[in-house]
Amino acid sequence: HGGVEEGGYVEVRPKGVNKGVLAMKVIKNFPKIGQTDRVDFALTLGDDHCDEPMLSVMRQIGRRVHDSRRVKSGEDPLPELPTTMTIVDVSSCDEYLAPSLEVFTCTVGKKPSAAANYVHDVNEVQELLDALVKVSTRDQRFYSSTDLRSFVMDNSGRQERSSFSGGLGMPRSLSLNQLQQSAMDDNMMEKQESKPISSNLGEYLGAIQDDDEDDDGMMFF
Repeated sequence: HGGVEEGGYVEVRPKGVNKGVLAMKVIKNFPKIGQTDRVDFALTLGDDHCDEPMLSVMRQIGRRVHDSRRVKSGEDPLPELPTTMTIVDVSSCDEYLAPSLEVFTCTVGKKPSAAANYVHDVNEVQELLDALVKVSTRDQRFYSSTDLRSFVMDNSGRQERSSFSGGLGMPRSLSLNQLQQSAMDDNMMEKQESKPISSNLGEYLGAIQDDDEDDDGMMFF
């Protein structure tokens, strides 16, 4: 067994096993534990030396897929990785990765690391995770003119969704009054005041929260 003493604790683990090995094992078992057959997004965070093998492996996995996309589109390959990184053969993970895979590696604290990015402290990690949850679970609250025209009013005044065939068919015809109403809706959306750009993640999340509270008080008939 190998052990490293640092920061008031002793880490004991089987020889040859690290978080990089575990990361590859998780990816290969993803079809059994995930909702899809292939990994299409990975956010990898770490804060000390024992996380570095995981950050290195995940960065190389993401880079391998990214390079493949660039080659197919006729672009030049990415520059070489830093020489301080230990290159690992991650090709065994290929069949478990989506072609659109995006990998983000991040260390906590600005320091030498295999990660491509960093955040300053744990508080920023929490802000980042809160933002991801907020954005990924937020309902669609704004619609294009095409979306608006797919909502028509029947004779009883109920809002009814236009019928589509497999999502690709043509919506039913609209009356002149309905088209005029849609145009008015478009104009109202265009006249909405633009909101100031948030200077940090906390302000951005607060703005989203304010929007959600305002929308909760709105009723549509």
